[in-house]
Amino acid sequence: MQLSTILVSGFLLRLVIANPVSAVALGQNDAAEAYYNAFNKEFLITSGSDVYYKSKINDPTRDGTWAASLDILGAEDAYERTGDPDKKTLVNNLLTTWLKYNPEQASSTPWSWDGWNDDIGWFTLALIRGYQITGTQQFLNAAKNGFDYASRRGWETAHNEGGIWEEQPDATAKENPPREATKEALSNDSLGKVACMIYQSTHDQNYLDKCQQIYNWVLGHIYNAQTGQIDTGVDQSGKIDTGAAAYNQGTFLDYSNLLYTITGNGTIYTIAQKAAAFARTDPSLTKNGIFSNSADYLNTWADEMARGIGHFVRDNRLWGTYYAWMSSNAASILKNRRTDKGITWNAWDTPTPLNDTYTTNKFVSALAWLQFTPPTQPNDVGGIRIISNQKRGSRSTAWGNSGMGRGSCSGVRTAASINAGSSRRTPTPRGISSMWRLGRRWSVLGDH
Repeated sequence: MQLSTILVSGFLLRLVIANPVSAVALGQNDAAEAYYNAFNKEFLITSGSDVYYKSKINDPTRDGTWAASLDILGAEDAYERTGDPDKKTLVNNLLTTWLKYNPEQASSTPWSWDGWNDDIGWFTLALIRGYQITGTQQFLNAAKNGFDYASRRGWETAHNEGGIWEEQPDATAKENPPREATKEALSNDSLGKVACMIYQSTHDQNYLDKCQQIYNWVLGHIYNAQTGQIDTGVDQSGKIDTGAAAYNQGTFLDYSNLLYTITGNGTIYTIAQKAAAFARTDPSLTKNGIFSNSADYLNTWADEMARGIGHFVRDNRLWGTYYAWMSSNAASILKNRRTDKGITWNAWDTPTPLNDTYTTNKFVSALAWLQFTPPTQPNDVGGIRIISNQKRGSRSTAWGNSGMGRGSCSGVRTAASINAGSSRRTPTPRGISSMWRLGRRWSVLGDH
């Protein structure tokens, strides 16, 4: 293994360069590319200058708002694997079309019509990743405006010592029937990731502070330190909904890895390890280690888990620990594809039904997982990311292929960042009690 230190945009970077044999092993994954092509053949529509994913197999209507954002995140995963210029162009066109039909309205109150803060989390997550891929300033501006708005209106300290409402209280009061507002993993972890990525792209300390503040709240209120599980959320009285979900576990894992990448805080690395171990072994998330959920109400299931485990394993060279499991899930995805369309639903251990009413989102998780599972186990490191601080710089893909990008994804830490700090919505009932009780507050990053 080779170590190299370089200076990029004023920041000192220490890179781990894989041995030459690894570069040979990290070739194109034909299965990942084939699935990406099958997904696009089935769902991608170009109409004049508009480029978008349709909502269902049998419905050409443009997928909307947060659901479209989940589709776009899958396309961004494919770019991250390859660095292909055509995939970068697709990401740019998808987000441009998305903003055309979902304009911000006003920079200070973008998407104010949507009372769900996790919706804005998915909007802005697709946008900030799109900025890091394409360098399109409009995407960064919209991501910042959306995060600022959702965190400003959603963060509330009168209940639970902080945290971001999943849906704003004034909106839950108008539901039929009205329901109590809660603070959930969906809103806090998605927006926390966005804050980290805006910081990576701008080095604005305010966003790192927000990233740390949200993370500390999550640890103190909806993280089970004994098991590594992320709970669904907490109500205003402090009662915990202990339900587990693959997307919640994965978003938290990816959030932890991002913050560890930025700060170098070893405690966060340990938390990420525990979150990953829970995801791999807990029977509520997998069946014999395979992610599988056939619930009709689900959109995606393990898409964020794919990103969380994919980035954590790649960035920290943990292939020896996780690759066999990742590969088993990939094999199950491929085994259970629809033979006529080449796409797989959320239940990866079961043949995909020939049901043309399924939403596009149901097939995104499989797309994401394949983009982060190499065809063979890498020897040393599966990808390097370089922080270029708003200037275009070389960046590699998830497995080490060369590409071009902007800003930073994960994998290296700058001296500056280390010094900065050591639906998904389901109709099922909420409010289950938990072993994780009120009054247990744990912070690894200091109180904010």
